[in-house]
Amino acid sequence: KQIRTNKTLLHIIACFFCCLAFNSLFSQSFDKENDNQIGDTAVNFSFLNENGKSDLYQLLEERKTNVLVVFYSPECEDCQALKKKMAKSKKLNSLIEQKQLTILAVAPEVELSLWQEYKEQMPKNWINSYCEDCEPITKSYIWTVPTLFLISKDKIILNRDFKHRERNKYN
Repeated sequence: KQIRTNKTLLHIIACFFCCLAFNSLFSQSFDKENDNQIGDTAVNFSFLNENGKSDLYQLLEERKTNVLVVFYSPECEDCQALKKKMAKSKKLNSLIEQKQLTILAVAPEVELSLWQEYKEQMPKNWINSYCEDCEPITKSYIWTVPTLFLISKDKIILNRDFKHRERNKYN
């Protein structure tokens, strides 16, 4: 009886590891060291805005413009300074008006209530969004906030910028 119990236990463990291996074949793994390099196809992610749930690829297809993604936190002073500088930029505002650029501001891993309070302070010609499922963002895009990614209408990373690579809550 003991041998049968041990065999059953071994079968259960083997099945568990097979399931893990099978699932990993079909799940996206995220790696900010290697994902989203200039010239790569951007890793897709979902976000919420006033219009409801959307995703990056849908936004790119819908807008047919390059998209400047700005990852920020309402509590980040550097983010607020960058937002003010970008909002005053005549060049950025001109590109937005000419429908050559869309700015998508994404607040990952913040309380929904904080994002809702802060969203009124965001420029009206930006798409301000909140992240519900942040794993693709925190594992593939950001070391810190603010972080910027310029993504072409063809879903290719054109440029990326982050201030520093300090270890923080996103690592």
